[in-house]
Amino acid sequence: MSKNQPAAPKLNIRQQVYKHLRSRMRSGDIRYDDRLVDHEIAAELQVSRMPVREALLQLTNEGLLEGTSRGFMLRRFTPADIAQIFEIRMLLEPEAAAAACLQASLEGLALMNKAANAAEKAHAAADPMQYMIANDAFREGWITLCPNPHLSTMILRLSDHVEAVRLATLRDTRYRELSMQATRGILQSFLDKNPEQAREHVRTNLRHASMSYYATLDEMLERQAG
Repeated sequence: MSKNQPAAPKLNIRQQVYKHLRSRMRSGDIRYDDRLVDHEIAAELQVSRMPVREALLQLTNEGLLEGTSRGFMLRRFTPADIAQIFEIRMLLEPEAAAAACLQASLEGLALMNKAANAAEKAHAAADPMQYMIANDAFREGWITLCPNPHLSTMILRLSDHVEAVRLATLRDTRYRELSMQATRGILQSFLDKNPEQAREHVRTNLRHASMSYYATLDEMLERQAG
């Protein structure tokens, strides 16, 4: 961090709990049959119940959790829900990528490159969980370079809604390779400051993600039927 760059504001307890829970959700550590109970989480994190309750309610308001009589659970999205979310993302993300490409700073490009290199190493090592962590860092890296912060926030929230897609598909080497190809293309388009290429690579990545999800879903249904 440069001397002239302001330090990031310190997160309050609610924000820290929210970030912790969201990170666990994105890594697949929280499963669909898990119950999230405020007093249990508070004891685990050694904080009071109120900020935990507020973080859980925030995640519920964002559509990521559902309240039950025995705590909170991950919201289950139907294939139709996911198709509609992909439709919205297809409208937003390519344009956001084009805008971010033109505004990308050297620091932002360096962070994208670091995440892409980590993804390459994880992919080569056949380590899907580390790949997902690096892939998530890469996506968040370019999305936060978008000059419209409201658009960035909306895109990140929508991608959280289909976290199950990443968890279901990126464990498969075939789909991870498609994702890696998109990462390489997006990074190169940002380095070249080519918004048209950035737009097209992001659009292609979304198509591949959608097709991979439905292929994985079909395979799962075939196994259940068999």
